[in-house]
Amino acid sequence: MNTKKKSSNVPTRKEIIQAAADLVPVLRERAESAEDLRKIPDETIQDLRAAGIHKIFTPKRYGGYEMEWGTHVDVARELGKGCASTAWTSSVVMSHTWILGRFPAEAQEEFWPSCPDAIVGTAFAGGGEMEETEGGFILNGLWRFSSGIDHADCALVAGQFANKDTIASGGTALEYRMALIMPNQYEIVDTWHAEGLKATGSKDVKVVDQFIPFHRTAKSIEISGNQPPGAQLHDSYIYRVELNMFFSTLLSGPMLGATHGIMQEYLDQTRSRFGALFGEKVAEQSPVQQKIGESYEELRMADLIIDSLCDFLHQEGQAGRTIKGIDRLRTKRETSMAAQLCMKSGTRLSTMMGVTAQTGRNPVQRHFRDLRTMSTHGALHWDNATTPTGQYLLGIETGDVLVDQENEYLKKQENN
Repeated sequence: MNTKKKSSNVPTRKEIIQAAADLVPVLRERAESAEDLRKIPDETIQDLRAAGIHKIFTPKRYGGYEMEWGTHVDVARELGKGCASTAWTSSVVMSHTWILGRFPAEAQEEFWPSCPDAIVGTAFAGGGEMEETEGGFILNGLWRFSSGIDHADCALVAGQFANKDTIASGGTALEYRMALIMPNQYEIVDTWHAEGLKATGSKDVKVVDQFIPFHRTAKSIEISGNQPPGAQLHDSYIYRVELNMFFSTLLSGPMLGATHGIMQEYLDQTRSRFGALFGEKVAEQSPVQQKIGESYEELRMADLIIDSLCDFLHQEGQAGRTIKGIDRLRTKRETSMAAQLCMKSGTRLSTMMGVTAQTGRNPVQRHFRDLRTMSTHGALHWDNATTPTGQYLLGIETGDVLVDQENEYLKKQENN
């Protein structure tokens, strides 16, 4: 249980959402320069910090807000209307404090007090190796796509560890551990030249022969589970939920925000557009009106799906319930479904603008490039998200014990 003084100046969910909405005009103004920089401008990071957005999932024990699940979606959805890269940084990067809040208590007590406003980078794509030594590990590795790493005060990476004791007892030779590393322990390799999300600065992270004390590491399976080593320091349920059940919603807010950005920019431009060949008013064309309505409804459905999912996750987490059965398949399926709807809505609107949306620095083009890039994230892969549900409904094992144990068809087969 938390015994230290908590932050007494915690905004409400409504207030933090409004703070994000208030930033949209300036984010629109900076969007082009942010793309040119290929990272979030320093002044935008300062604005996000001033608004408290970096503290949404920082533990109250260390001056954060420890807010309920779903707040990150609401905030990123607002920010994305101005700049999807900023929304991505808010939701995907600044929410990493949620993971650090699960690390061993000694690591948290060592880090947070001297850096309460921390932005935490992560780098998991690629690979790293840990070799055990006295008091800890020697870490080497190269990881890709570390969004926001230019602004990070530390980073979390994962590496393989050849556990000699496990090998000697005949167990699995390799285990994965997460490690907390400081900026002076890693090199940022500038490799981020992307079609979309240009301003996220999702560069590579390289570590060479760095010593990591044992208490700054933990087994990945423990960090990801519902009893991570450092959760006892904090009151909120968010540090005691199964990480994989909640993670993919971090991607949803930026996607929704970018699609809302396309819709707003499209409507603003179309109200005053005239046909290039015949000079007709575009807004008065029935096919245009119908397609706008179709895109609007797709986006509304995407919003509803994600809001409902986050409400479900909040309720399950707050009640301390382990998610089982077909509900375990819901998160990836519904976040992927929302992404599909966003892509349909955004693609239609962008296409309807013709060459106008593809030339110069039209905001619709930028939002659409960002949306398309986000949709390629592995956590939103449609086939991978839906196949386990098909297996479940057919009575075929999915490989997830907590899913298969609740499958009534499989139970009947076992009884027969």
